[in-house]
Amino acid sequence: MRLAFFGDVHGNLEALNAVLEDIQRRGVDEIFCLGDLVGYGPDPEAVVQLIREKNIKTIMGNYDDAVGYSKESCGCSYSPGRETEVGDISLNWSIERTSEETKEFLRSLPKRMSFEVEGVKFLLVHGSPFNELLEYVKPDTSSERLKEIAHTVEENVVVNGHTHLPMVKWVLGKLILNPGSAGRPKDGDPRASYMIVDVKSGVISFETIRVVYDVKTTVEKIAKKGLPIELATVLALGQTFDMGPGKVTFTLK
Repeated sequence: MRLAFFGDVHGNLEALNAVLEDIQRRGVDEIFCLGDLVGYGPDPEAVVQLIREKNIKTIMGNYDDAVGYSKESCGCSYSPGRETEVGDISLNWSIERTSEETKEFLRSLPKRMSFEVEGVKFLLVHGSPFNELLEYVKPDTSSERLKEIAHTVEENVVVNGHTHLPMVKWVLGKLILNPGSAGRPKDGDPRASYMIVDVKSGVISFETIRVVYDVKTTVEKIAKKGLPIELATVLALGQTFDMGPGKVTFTLK
């Protein structure tokens, strides 16, 4: 059985469309979303509508929680200063531009999902099994913490998001996977990222896939809708940067 995992779309409709088109082309049996449909990007309402139209199985991310419940903060570990300010502006903007129906859908999303495919058990969480919404399980997370995760879960494979960084870890006989971000990559590659996992007779194979999308259109939407320009820069570069007090400029060819 062929499974596709993506997450951290963050209101980027162009990236989501490109990922879904690529998934369809590859003949996937099931699609799963690891949360954070909204926040940062210019199309939160349209992204949620598309996920619902496609009936994609989705778990809750911290931004889904924050927008769904109209919170003042997403709970992210921002650096003090401009990064916090940009995050708060983005969150409030998304709250104001999502319908009550969309907020109700975001509130309804589960914080974790467990299922079995051909004898292989999967656990989906946005953050970690210990803190489903907010813990960052990164490529540089300590081996001790990864072992704690492997010891805690009964599933064979843990798939998480939140960090926007693709990751594959083999820990104590278990896999911990992160497909990276579909809508806001942070690993220096601006292409949308997702993962395909093949399961056949208990044997697992996986591939992280990068997809080119129309970044220019998304960047133009960010500018036209009055969102902070730093959000466009992150998309163009495929990574975060020091949001100091200086002026931010960039050219997207």
